[in-house]
Amino acid sequence: MAAAASSTPMVQDEQGDDQESRLLSGTRQLIFEGRRSGEGCFDRQGSKLVFQSEREPGNPFFQSYLMDLSTGDTHRVSPGFGKTTCAWIHPDDGSVLFASTHADPDARLKQQEELDFRESGETCRYSWDYDEFYDITPAIWREAGSTT
Repeated sequence: MAAAASSTPMVQDEQGDDQESRLLSGTRQLIFEGRRSGEGCFDRQGSKLVFQSEREPGNPFFQSYLMDLSTGDTHRVSPGFGKTTCAWIHPDDGSVLFASTHADPDARLKQQEELDFRESGETCRYSWDYDEFYDITPAIWREAGSTT
């Protein structure tokens, strides 16, 4: 978002470094596991991060994970199959919501089809894969002390 607010385009300098430090300072990588990771959201206190990552064996799609930023402890809050996206931590009760396709009767078949496609060596351009079976899902985890 900071880059969008800047009138200066993000460019690479002669050493190949981007000029991110002009807009952001004190950055550090938080996620090291998995094939890839995607969007994340912090809780109101800034002590937890919910994010998506591709790291479940046999599932080439993102699942949702919750990280305690003080300890680094991370655990999956989504079912482990199907696709997930857009996780969010409620600011009042700490509950986690995300979109998931785990209720799709063909979820596991779609996983296998994607694994087969990757195994074939073929590639395709990136596109966000909207799936008609995405539905808002409460996480299987609740913050300790939650009243709901």
